[in-house]
Amino acid sequence: MKIGIVTSWNEVLTLFKFLNKFEHEYFVYYDQNNWPYGDKNFDVSLNYVEKWIKYLKDKWVDKVVISPVYELYFLNNKKYSDLILPLFSEYLHKFCFWQSLVWKIWLIWDFADIQVAQDLVSDLSKQYKLSENQSKIRKFNFPFKFWCKEVPMWKYFATKLSFSNLMVNRVIKFDLRYFKDANVDTIVPLNYEYFNYQNTIFKFFNFKKQRFHKFDKLEKIFREINLKESKYWVNFYVNGHVEFLKREKKTLWNIQRGKSIELKIVNC
Repeated sequence: MKIGIVTSWNEVLTLFKFLNKFEHEYFVYYDQNNWPYGDKNFDVSLNYVEKWIKYLKDKWVDKVVISPVYELYFLNNKKYSDLILPLFSEYLHKFCFWQSLVWKIWLIWDFADIQVAQDLVSDLSKQYKLSENQSKIRKFNFPFKFWCKEVPMWKYFATKLSFSNLMVNRVIKFDLRYFKDANVDTIVPLNYEYFNYQNTIFKFFNFKKQRFHKFDKLEKIFREINLKESKYWVNFYVNGHVEFLKREKKTLWNIQRGKSIELKIVNC
């Protein structure tokens, strides 16, 4: 299977922690010149994402993986919907919605997500059918209620500091504090890179009251999609300075399965 990936930094490349377990050929458009998408107006970043989806489509990819909010947008608007791999939407349906206790969702997002995420997640939730247990809960909120928190610094921390850095963990816990008091029941990151902080997030909340579904759930969904496997290979199309990619040692280690393959990098 030929799978395209559109990313402006490592936000989608984080998925190679499990993508490298599957025998697929990956075509990555690494839009370093326009990083970070999350700090731009949604319409601006959407134009970039759409442009690169078309670019990868012309490379004859079978499916494309993109950041959560852009995935929801294209699935909702039907454009490229047959091409978009529904990884995040399935994560919401099968775990976040299905295991919600009172349907009070908290979204962790970037500036670009603020403009559209509420409506997109709300539209997706309307397709969801309550479980038997949920329908018996008298105070269950449906359609759901949600709280939101912009966390613009998290992605910048990831570019320079360890995910276990003491200062980083303090900032994350500070950002999470209000929502612990607000009694939300499910925490949903809208950036795959935020899953790198999953241990801090998971330990901060009481699992009996708040749910956070970790990275392994994304892997489970990808496995269940059951895409036809072929041969593992990774092709990069880069529009910026290639050194920005090469210095990401841990990410490249995951992508290359250690050093078992050579990357094909094309400047465009």
